[in-house]
Amino acid sequence: MRTSQFTPAEIPGGEFYHRLGRTRHYRWWTLPLTLLAFAVLLFFLGVGIALATTLVSVLGGNSLISDSPLSEIGQLAFGLLSVALLAPIVLFLVRVVQWRRTGTLLSVEGRVRWRWLGLCTALAIPPAAVCAAAFLLLAELLRPELVPNEDAGGKVVFAAVMAVVLLLVPFQTAAEEITTRGLFMQMVGALGPRPGEPGGDGAAARVLRSPFTAVTASGVLFAAVYAATHPGDLWTTASLAVFGLAMSWLTWYTGGLEAAIGLHMVAGLIQFTLCAFEGRTAEIGTGAVVGAGLPLGSGTPLVLLLTFAQTALYAIAVLWAARRRNVRRVSARS
Repeated sequence: MRTSQFTPAEIPGGEFYHRLGRTRHYRWWTLPLTLLAFAVLLFFLGVGIALATTLVSVLGGNSLISDSPLSEIGQLAFGLLSVALLAPIVLFLVRVVQWRRTGTLLSVEGRVRWRWLGLCTALAIPPAAVCAAAFLLLAELLRPELVPNEDAGGKVVFAAVMAVVLLLVPFQTAAEEITTRGLFMQMVGALGPRPGEPGGDGAAARVLRSPFTAVTASGVLFAAVYAATHPGDLWTTASLAVFGLAMSWLTWYTGGLEAAIGLHMVAGLIQFTLCAFEGRTAEIGTGAVVGAGLPLGSGTPLVLLLTFAQTALYAIAVLWAARRRNVRRVSARS
């Protein structure tokens, strides 16, 4: 059967997740063009968010730039929404710039495996809850100032913050995984030519095709960004690297983003809830708390211990479940 040159590329057959970006439409300029388009779209997204924030502030009597609880909730909503909007940007880049099916970004089956995502989310609850409880216990003994001990703003404000968190955090965490563990991992994984292609039999090509390269690059991306903006916070940087590398490896091993999204979403909901409970909502909205809320115990050795324990327990559970369910790791051969 003949395939039109202008139709989006199908899923490459017999490939691991990190290699799904190496389609029949892939060219040497695909990576730089994708990065350039991503930067341009991020610029316009930032401009749009700034204009929307200003407009709402003016119409609402500067409610978003005051010190009122309403301003903190508004900043939180805008902050989460701005990250969530990365998802349509990335899907646009995959479909239009890279000219391939958007499903190749989600899993080796070309779609979200909803049952697997639900199971991964359920598996994330016990280790995240145990580490949150351990944080409260250890922090009270070692660093009492870290313990959330008051409901700032009253029940109404807390309920409003939690409504925003429950509504937007799942989209925000999914967007972060689609960007870092999805687009970035597959861009790096697509660099190495296949055996038989020009340059595909050399040592450099084998290194670029290796999952180690793609997993490492996508795993440390967010930690590197955080380290550049917070050079003195080595403990938090190390914990972000541990979390990122674990999620990148699970994405490769399970053939999709579901495992990474599951733990990221559950951990994010817990972290945001604790931030809201102790009255640190403003930090989230203004970006002082990056991403899904910094890990529990940020800035202390406790953060690395808790992150390692949480990711290790979760990885063991996911590996067990993936083997029992025979989760597909490689795309079907065409």
